[in-house]
Amino acid sequence: MTIVSVGLSHRITPVELLEKLVVPSAQLDDVLARLCGTPPIDEVVVLSTCNRLEVYAATRGPVAEVTGAVADLMAARGPVPVGEYLRTARTRVDAAAVEHLFTVACGLDSMAVGEDQIVAQLRAATHAATEAGTAGPVLTRLIDAALRASKRARTRTRIGSAGISLARTGLGLAGEALGGLEGRHALVLGTGGAGKLAVRLLHQAGVGRLSVAGRNEPATTRLAASVGGTPLGADDVPTALADTDLLVTATGCPAPLVLAEQVRAARSAASSRPMFVLDLGMPPDVESEVGRLAGVTLVDIAALGRHLAEARRPDDMPVVRAIIAQEVAACVDAQRAAESGPIIGAMRARVDALAASEMVRLSGRLPDLTEQHRVETEAAVHRILRKFLHGPTVRARELAADPDGRLYVEALRRLFDPAGSEAIR
Repeated sequence: MTIVSVGLSHRITPVELLEKLVVPSAQLDDVLARLCGTPPIDEVVVLSTCNRLEVYAATRGPVAEVTGAVADLMAARGPVPVGEYLRTARTRVDAAAVEHLFTVACGLDSMAVGEDQIVAQLRAATHAATEAGTAGPVLTRLIDAALRASKRARTRTRIGSAGISLARTGLGLAGEALGGLEGRHALVLGTGGAGKLAVRLLHQAGVGRLSVAGRNEPATTRLAASVGGTPLGADDVPTALADTDLLVTATGCPAPLVLAEQVRAARSAASSRPMFVLDLGMPPDVESEVGRLAGVTLVDIAALGRHLAEARRPDDMPVVRAIIAQEVAACVDAQRAAESGPIIGAMRARVDALAASEMVRLSGRLPDLTEQHRVETEAAVHRILRKFLHGPTVRARELAADPDGRLYVEALRRLFDPAGSEAIR
């Protein structure tokens, strides 16, 4: 089985293109089903966040067909030309795909280097694929290994000790613009992972009033209650904007929910105090014109990316990369061993079948053979065949760990024909 990743990220893809291609959670099941329904793809997981869209697939077919299938579907969803998608997408295969996934899980490929929100996002992506029936044993083992590598890196280094995240970074900028967050009136629109994090951080910062709005009324009520905040309905948001110092949005909706006209009307009804808008949505939750209104500062994903690009990288990144290299090597070796296991088992089963066939033939030729002689003869036959197979079995496991191990495993499959296409005579 070949591991393939086809991905777009903030490092190689314009934000405008990512906005068009992001997969909302409501559409994820359909995308997974359509991808897994294409002939070259056996298993698939889709990781769609505010700064990346990556497809991880396990295949027995040609890599080019996997890339083509992913590009055709994702480009059509945009819609964008397939050529434009392929120009910015990056395809990685086997060890390179594994290394990239581990790097992502450890937070080294994030806008906020070391952020741990990606761990929850990766778990959620795997859960969604498992529920949809598109994540099988190959990708499940791979992502479990990536999460273990992430835990080891975060435990043994300071890569995640600063608690950096897009939400935390954005709220830091908000505090600078507003002269601190304590006592401010804040409104969070969205109850997903980013929304929950923003609510928790704002509560810790001591904001004066904290309101929460979302499409799911029970979830909104629970989140607001957890911090002593006020739950709002969607219809309450335009009015609430008039008394809001800080608006944080993270809904995952396909179109902006906060319109410039709404904010303009709210500003006209409010005092002249400044307003800060932090848009963590992808696609954006807030119309870009909002940032051009007097007294309003708008910071979105692109702006956060530019700010974080200038940030100092953690000192122990080389240590994290060394850990990733070790974990990748172990994972690749385990994958190769897993692929050789069924072949070796099939070889043994083939030998046992041959021994049993010969004993049936011998019993037919020597009907007077005593039970003791039959048992001794059968044991001798099995012993000889097992001894003969021991060397090739040990060597097969050794060769499976070779960089070209898949070629050796395939050669064994063809030589010993474990599928049994050749009849036993």
